[in-house]
Amino acid sequence: MLLPSMKTHLIACLLIPSLLPCACAAAPAVAKASSPVEVAFTGSLGYDNNVYLVDQGTLGRLDSVVSTVGTKVGTQLGCGASASYAATGYRFWNASDEDNVKHQLAAGYKHAFDALSVNAATEFAQVQGEDQGCAYGNIPGKSSFTTVAPRERRDQFQNKTDLAVRYDLGQNFVRGVGKLQYWDMQTHALPGAENYRDRYDLNGGTDFGRTFVKGGPDYYLGYRRGYCYQDTDAAPATVNHATNQYNRVLAGVDGKVTPSLKLAAQLGWTVNVYTSSYLGADKSLEGLYQDVAATWKAAASDELQLKTNMGRVVSSTGCASVLASAYQLGWKHDFSNQWTATLTGRLAKNDYDGSSTDRNDVLYTGIAGLTWNSSATLAWTLSVTQEFAKNIRTNVTETFSDQAAFERTLVSAGITWKL
Repeated sequence: MLLPSMKTHLIACLLIPSLLPCACAAAPAVAKASSPVEVAFTGSLGYDNNVYLVDQGTLGRLDSVVSTVGTKVGTQLGCGASASYAATGYRFWNASDEDNVKHQLAAGYKHAFDALSVNAATEFAQVQGEDQGCAYGNIPGKSSFTTVAPRERRDQFQNKTDLAVRYDLGQNFVRGVGKLQYWDMQTHALPGAENYRDRYDLNGGTDFGRTFVKGGPDYYLGYRRGYCYQDTDAAPATVNHATNQYNRVLAGVDGKVTPSLKLAAQLGWTVNVYTSSYLGADKSLEGLYQDVAATWKAAASDELQLKTNMGRVVSSTGCASVLASAYQLGWKHDFSNQWTATLTGRLAKNDYDGSSTDRNDVLYTGIAGLTWNSSATLAWTLSVTQEFAKNIRTNVTETFSDQAAFERTLVSAGITWKL
């Protein structure tokens, strides 16, 4: 269910694509650039040995062949505007409830008007899938990561919007920013099935920074004020929800630190204040916030990527606040212009807040990929993904820990054809 204020925001976001031509017309005259339309078709065939990410119950270890077919159309306009549409259909040959079609509409605008620059991007996603949550049975200790993949295949609407307006004063700059992440789950809450919550995270703030060397990275200090909403329509009135307001101070760097090292990093401190008595007498939590992405070009054919993030979010099922963190290391190697290999390792943690929730879930993921560009328009891919999940909290029963553990292997071969 959309709140009135959210409806207004979403209507505004929907207008962005239609306003892009107007923005281009209003921009200062520049050299006329071509506006090519890019079209691509994709397909894949794979095998998933644990579709529902659980080892126990009626859905435990259910495997399936998985096939996809999709298309994407995109265009770049000479004034810095862009737009794209993609649609991908997923078929699970042994689990038809997971079949779905995902539509994605994206628009962006990036342009500089002398000292003033604007960078805006929005993406809407509509998933046409099953309108009922998964019914796992009596597995109260199942991992929180078990919910993620099946939830993303259900009926829903999503929006992610980022906006930044910057004004440069010599080497100094001031920047206003805004960010929205929104999920409208269009599923029915049935007895014994997962109840997916509508939720959104909206924040805005200001950065004050300086670029010490021309062409070098930006360094800045910033403040964010945010509101994180968790719907409780399907929950009893006595259930406390995790809706909260938060304040965040941060320091950041963005740009090339060295010719071979690119860094986009924010480190800060967040104080979350909850609107219900979810935490009892103490209605606030505080802790470290981080969002880091580093890319190191180690050699002409080798690239290393490090990503980390940490912050509090609201759960997509139940009524809980979660300290979510992830650490990812990736390696990319180009054997030639045609052949590329990637290796990725990832550790993700969901630590639930509140003394009554004995859950600290961990997910280990390893991914190996190989790409062959057989021509300028045709690419073939092969990937293998291995996942292991468990609960690392010690004050739980052995049964609870066993229910949180699962393993999953996913193998997929794909093709992309660009016109």
